[in-house]
Amino acid sequence: MQEYRKLLCVNKIRETKRLIENMLIPILALVVAAAVVGYQIVINFFPIIRKINACNLRICYLVFGFLILYSFGVCFINVKPAIIIKPASLFFIQEKRIRQMISIKYIGLTLKDIIFSIILSACINGIHLNRNFLFILLIIFLLLNTTNLMRWKIYHANQRRDIGIWMLFSIILVISLKYFFMCIIIDIGIWMYMLVYDFGVLEINALKYEDEMQFLEKVRIAQNFNNTVLLDQYAKEKMVRYLQRKNKVSNFLYYFPLIWKAQISIYRLGRNWIIMGMILFTICLGIYKMPFYWTLPFLQQEEIRYMLLLGSIFAVFRLTLRSMVQQLDSILEKATDGLFIPISENRIVKQFMVIPITIVCGEGIIMAFVVNSSIAQILLGCAILICATVLNLWLEVKYKNFLVKKDFILSIAVFLGALILTK
Repeated sequence: MQEYRKLLCVNKIRETKRLIENMLIPILALVVAAAVVGYQIVINFFPIIRKINACNLRICYLVFGFLILYSFGVCFINVKPAIIIKPASLFFIQEKRIRQMISIKYIGLTLKDIIFSIILSACINGIHLNRNFLFILLIIFLLLNTTNLMRWKIYHANQRRDIGIWMLFSIILVISLKYFFMCIIIDIGIWMYMLVYDFGVLEINALKYEDEMQFLEKVRIAQNFNNTVLLDQYAKEKMVRYLQRKNKVSNFLYYFPLIWKAQISIYRLGRNWIIMGMILFTICLGIYKMPFYWTLPFLQQEEIRYMLLLGSIFAVFRLTLRSMVQQLDSILEKATDGLFIPISENRIVKQFMVIPITIVCGEGIIMAFVVNSSIAQILLGCAILICATVLNLWLEVKYKNFLVKKDFILSIAVFLGALILTK
């Protein structure tokens, strides 16, 4: 065993040496970037933290909201093992020693959670070693550590019904910010239950875990050798590996199959236009909000900055509609060229409209909240955009030639919706 551990250490040194040799320039760039960011944090951020004299509840709730979303994502959406072990260790070491190694890795995870909890607690409460600092530190640590324990359990046992335990834990955790002594005992109890279950009762899904570790090892080797061809291949393989597998098709998809088809088509082929629009909106929003850009001569007037923002919002919706129309045309052309779709044309359009309407409303709500629009503006703007989306798709199918000639009318409607959302 001592010889094997020695080989593991030597192999780790070799991997690190090879990684530095093949990725020297990117690593140096990351080091420089980290040094610049760290310097800015020390110069600008620490003085702000030192001035905090009491717990800022607004920042506290924002941090907890983000952490709860992160917890839900890693536990129920993108479930991956919290502890990584070399495939060679899984092959050569006995199960008892594997459990010991997992326990040691968990201690390392716990130390990371403690350090991260201290940093977040200092950001919320300031650098003051008082009761509030310790309370917030304990709550953040319980959330992070219980998340790691729960994702480990869900990964091996595949028990998505643990969402009930997760919801109970999260709700009590938020309530404990005001009623600490009444609720924190329950959270500690849930944390201890997860700890005992994971390391005393849970059976490791060996086949699934070994396959996952072997794939991660292949990716790591390709990174060490800077093999971009293999990395591209593994990236595509990764998308297939983590697709959700469902044995039972829901009744909703059975009766409305083209809703699912529209979602897949837009995600695979039409998302580039949407991403381009959102990037353009982000850039124009930065120009509109940040005084740094106002030093440029042509951006000094607020009206010009507002027109840029309005134009970017208009571009987002027009690019989104263009993407949707392309996917609808693709489905209808396939039906015309011989692909058997046992659904009428009107029904195809009605089912396809669900996803575009959802995306347009989502974009409108996000951008309205970013620019601080009122509820009435959001409702009216989304209503106009929904009407423009439905009319665009319907004319695309029924009166395509008319749409080509009178497309400016829809553009005016979309522009009006963007104007209402931002004014």
